[in-house]
Amino acid sequence: MTARKWSIVAAAFFTVAYLFLFLVSARPPLDQWRVTKVFIPKGSTYPEIEKILAEKGALRYPLAFRILVIGTMSGTKLQHGEYALPAPPSAIELWRKLVSGDVAKYQVTIPGGSTLSDIAETLGTLELANPSEFLTAAVSPSLTSRMGIPGNTLEGYLFPDTYIMVKDMTPEEILGVMVRRFRRKFTPEMESKAEEDGFTLHQIVTIASIIEKEAGLDQEKPLVSEVIRKRLSINMPLQMDPTVIYGLKKFGGNLTRKDLRTPNPYNTYRNRGLPPGPICNPGLSSLIAAVGPADTDYLYFVSRNDGSHQFSRTLQEHNRAVAIYQKGKNMTTGQNEKTDGEIEAGAKVSTPLPRP
Repeated sequence: MTARKWSIVAAAFFTVAYLFLFLVSARPPLDQWRVTKVFIPKGSTYPEIEKILAEKGALRYPLAFRILVIGTMSGTKLQHGEYALPAPPSAIELWRKLVSGDVAKYQVTIPGGSTLSDIAETLGTLELANPSEFLTAAVSPSLTSRMGIPGNTLEGYLFPDTYIMVKDMTPEEILGVMVRRFRRKFTPEMESKAEEDGFTLHQIVTIASIIEKEAGLDQEKPLVSEVIRKRLSINMPLQMDPTVIYGLKKFGGNLTRKDLRTPNPYNTYRNRGLPPGPICNPGLSSLIAAVGPADTDYLYFVSRNDGSHQFSRTLQEHNRAVAIYQKGKNMTTGQNEKTDGEIEAGAKVSTPLPRP
C-alpha cells in the first residue's frame, strides 16, 4: 500500500474515531432539562431499554449507545431499576450507569411508634410500594412464619430507623430488610433477659409498643414499663388509651367514654392482661425499657401537659395529681363530671375505672 493510501486510511480511521468519541460523549441539550428519572422494568430487553431511554430524551445518539453495548457485549448486563439523571447524560455515562446498576436511592425514615398503616402510607407517598400490597404482605401469617416472627402480623417487628431503598423492591423485600434490622437491634441477650422475667418475645414487644405510645421522654419509659409490669402482676387492667385507639376501626381524634366501654381485643379497660399483640413498631429505647423496667412502686401516671408525666403509688396520690394537672379539662364530648378513679379520655392518663 502506498504512502498516500496509508494516509487516507489513517485519516478515515481518525475521523471515525473522533466522530465516535463525539457521539458517545455528546450530551442532550441542557436547556429546559430537569432532573429526569428513567425506570427500566425488570426483564427488559436491550431494544426496550434503548426505546425507554430515547423516549425520556436521555439518549441523543442511539447509534453510539448501541455500538458501546455491542462492542462490550454488555446487552445482558444492563440492570433494571430507576435511574436519576440530574444533568443531561452522554451515551457513555448512561452505559456506565446501567452496567453498574447505579440506580436512584431513597432515604426513608420510619419514626418510632409508626404502625403498619403509617409505614405503608410513607412508602406509597414515595412510590416505593403499593400501600395495599405492602399491608397484605405485612399481615400474612405465612410470611411472618417464614421470617420467624411470632403472631400473625409483622406489627411491632419493623424497626423504626432510616433506610436506603430503591424502586422495584417487592413488599416482601422491604419487610425483610426492616425485620432483619429489628433482629440486629433486639439482641439475643435482651430476649434471654425477657424470658428470665417470664415474658415471651411477643409479649415484650407488645409492652414496648405500649411504652412507645405512652411515653414521649426516654427517661420516663422505664417507669411506664414498671407500671405495666406491676399491673400485670396483680391482675389489674392496664387501661392504656393507645391500645383502645389501636383497636378502633375508626378514630376521629377524640377518645370517648363510649370507646372505653366498647368491647374489642385491644381494649385494656375491659380486658385484663396484654392486648393480642403490638400496637405499633417501637424504637430501641422502648424495647430496652420493656426489658429493663425501673425499680419503683408506681401504679399510676397522668400527663403534666408538657410531654412529661406525674407518677403515683396510690390511687389517692393519683387523684390529687389528676386534680392538679387535668383540672378543668373536659376532653370527652358530653362528659360533665367524673368519678374518682375514672379516666378523662384522651388525657393520657393511666387510671383504673371502677372494676366490673
